[in-house]
Amino acid sequence: MKGRVILIMFLMLSMLSFAQEKFATNVKANKQEEKKPEVTEVKRIFDVGFGFGLDYGGFYGAKGTFVPVKYLGLFVSAGYHLIAFGWQLGVTGFILPKNNIKKVRPYGKVMFGSNRVIIVQGASSYNKNYIGFTPGAGVEFRFGSRTSHGLNVDLNFPVSSSEFRKDLDELKNNPAIDISNPAPIAISIGYHFEF
Repeated sequence: MKGRVILIMFLMLSMLSFAQEKFATNVKANKQEEKKPEVTEVKRIFDVGFGFGLDYGGFYGAKGTFVPVKYLGLFVSAGYHLIAFGWQLGVTGFILPKNNIKKVRPYGKVMFGSNRVIIVQGASSYNKNYIGFTPGAGVEFRFGSRTSHGLNVDLNFPVSSSEFRKDLDELKNNPAIDISNPAPIAISIGYHFEF
């Protein structure tokens, strides 16, 4: 009988010490959770950037985006497109919401504007800027505690207009002119600020 009482007391003490340890672990975990400040979502309405590539009007320029809802942006850009003024109008669809919570935000887009150029050295009468549609995809990388500024990197697929293809074919058939096909993709990179 004395052995049973000792065994029961030993089991009860073991259970009590385990319960105290578990309680102490839970209290410690709760204290750690309380220390983390809660991040409040801040919706970004405007985005202004400066950079290089089609997203910035051609070779270099500026881009402004209005974000009416956190998954959609409407943008306009203007810049220098190698021989003349270049521009773009477009729509961006964000896969992740455009707010301060996400530091990396992928997106898809389509734009219309200056997307091809013909430059013939020594025969500037052939130089011309062309407009057309350009679908693409990109990623926003935001920095800082407020994630309100950072890099945009884009991969674009310019669709050549019929006028561009016609002029390019005529130049290819001209034996006095040596011309090559344009690249099928275009890369844009810029630095942006969100408000």
